Amino acid sequence: MKNLTIDIGNSSVKLAVFEQDTMLEMMICEQAVLAQIDVLVKKYGIKKSILSSVAIENKDITEYLRSTTDFIELTADTPLPLKLEYETPNTLGLDRIAAAVGAMSMKPAADLLVIDAGTCNTYDFVSADGVFKGGNITPGVEMRLKAMHTFTGRLPEVPTADCAQLLGTSTQTALQCGAFWGVVYEIDGFIKALKLLYPKISVFLTGGYAFYFEKRIKNRIFAVSNLVPIGLNKILIYNDSL
Repeated sequence: MKNLTIDIGNSSVKLAVFEQDTMLEMMICEQAVLAQIDVLVKKYGIKKSILSSVAIENKDITEYLRSTTDFIELTADTPLPLKLEYETPNTLGLDRIAAAVGAMSMKPAADLLVIDAGTCNTYDFVSADGVFKGGNITPGVEMRLKAMHTFTGRLPEVPTADCAQLLGTSTQTALQCGAFWGVVYEIDGFIKALKLLYPKISVFLTGGYAFYFEKRIKNRIFAVSNLVPIGLNKILIYNDSL
């Protein structure tokens, strides 16, 4: 039986087809396009689907999936294979939930730090007994660069860059290296702080900007680019078992 997962983020959309735990195809788009979803549904004979969106509603997509598949739209009320210990579950990012489930499926019965480096950086902790304890949200590297341009009078807007040098030698590289290394040291700092509390913690890194940082982080991590789709598929399988 084939499953379709749809992860609508702030800057891109990931469509993934699974057969049990095996990913058969992944498609990354700038926006959710019903025609592309229809192609995958027909190509693989999709029976079950799940959608997670941090963006606006996509009524045409949800109506199509409800009419053609056994469909779940992920919400705070969706049954999950982990417990949410979060004061405001209705405001908890669905991608954060899915990434936590994905990490837990790959490293069960372990303390986990799940880092998603995207538009924002998120740091979420899952305890070894499967409880989502909470986390932090900080500006992503691109957001930092845009903020420095937007909230100052003369600093230019510059693109993100993978900085080999620690210090910039021009205004552009000073901005780029400041944003880049700021995120690197932030990641290492959160890992170090949590390791003091949970010495055996396992760290997962995912997100659109993960490739910038994975080789710069001093601590041992598991870099998994498709952690959210993996988690969505696990949620779909879990609900099918209820």
